[in-house]
Amino acid sequence: MENKYGLYLSREGTTVRLPVNPETYSITRDNDNGSYNVLGVGPIMIPRTPKLQTASWSGLLPGRADMGAVLTSGGFQPPKFYIDFVQSALDEKAVCRFVANRYMEDGSAIFDTNMEVLITRFETEERGGETGDFYYKIALSEYRDYSPKTVKLRQEDPGGPVQATSEPTRSIPRGQLTVGQSVTVNGPCFRSSAGAEPHGTLSGFRGVISRIVTDDPQRAYPYHITDENGGAKGWVKASQIQTAS
Repeated sequence: MENKYGLYLSREGTTVRLPVNPETYSITRDNDNGSYNVLGVGPIMIPRTPKLQTASWSGLLPGRADMGAVLTSGGFQPPKFYIDFVQSALDEKAVCRFVANRYMEDGSAIFDTNMEVLITRFETEERGGETGDFYYKIALSEYRDYSPKTVKLRQEDPGGPVQATSEPTRSIPRGQLTVGQSVTVNGPCFRSSAGAEPHGTLSGFRGVISRIVTDDPQRAYPYHITDENGGAKGWVKASQIQTAS
């Protein structure tokens, strides 16, 4: 039976699936809660904004496609392909997308992880007697958009209260599809924006645009769709998308 469980990294329209799933990987979620001792009360904890999620694992980049654990034998790439992909993203401080598609052994879906990340650590190692194979360690940290917003002050009546409203620094043309927009999607979806690896068909699916790649004409499916909880659904065309009402 096909192993659908997979880990993916995407950058600028290129999506790569790790050729061999690691034995284990961890996703850490911590809260930055504050602990205090209050006279007459004792220890208390004040909830604060959660820290950034992190993910890390160790794995294998095989030098041959005939290894039984290789999940990408039909589109095999040597270790250098993955090393160059990760190293360039690390060097250029590029924002990537990390997706974990989880499935049971019988092929039934569990749930997905889908988040924008920065690569914070990447190590490779070669071992004697395993020529061509590379072992690696990688660490990712969740990325949160911190772009500034403008604030407009409006006073309805002279002498009355001033109301503040925030908006993005750039105006969005009417009818334009944007990241973060709620939409309804119909039609086939793919794991790659180039149309590789069909990933099922959506019908009246209400989701969110999580990524747009429109600077490459070779990307026939430039809009990446997730569910409302961030679970990846796949790449689609603009003609398949309607703005959700």
